[in-house]
Amino acid sequence: MSAPAQPQESVAALLAEVKKASGGRLLALHTDLARSPAALAAYLGLRRAGGEYGSLDPSVVATVMLATGAVDGGAYSQAIATQLAIRAGMSPQETIAVRAGDVDDARTAALLAVIREAAANAGVVSQGAWVTATAAGWSDEQLIEAFVYLALTVFVDYFVNYAGTILDVPPAPPITAGAEK
Repeated sequence: MSAPAQPQESVAALLAEVKKASGGRLLALHTDLARSPAALAAYLGLRRAGGEYGSLDPSVVATVMLATGAVDGGAYSQAIATQLAIRAGMSPQETIAVRAGDVDDARTAALLAVIREAAANAGVVSQGAWVTATAAGWSDEQLIEAFVYLALTVFVDYFVNYAGTILDVPPAPPITAGAEK
């Protein structure tokens, strides 16, 4: 037996929330998600969790999303995270360096080691990476919160691949051969 159809008003309310949270613009991602109220609500749930309960600086959030998208090959998330990172004060060159795994700051590098391992290994992170990150000044709470943004990024990347969503935002700058590690 199938669930009752969601009223269009509930989808409209969810889209209005997304539009407000996205600076007044609906992306192809959002309209594709809206084909299923459950999918749109799941996406919003991750966004709400970070927005309402998160304590990480916007530049850290963008860094986590950039690294995750680079590991899982998500062009859509890398494009969005690049815009978020630039709004948070990062330069385009810094966004490329994060995606390439080439950051000079030891604290950020330790966080990205955890994120890159988790993104590459279905969430599995070595004890060594976790200990290095906590020794670099990241609390367990911050590392666990970072997972929310990893999950949001993976959700977006998997969904746009699944739904065939078109890239309707400027693509992230390419990672040059010299920037890769």
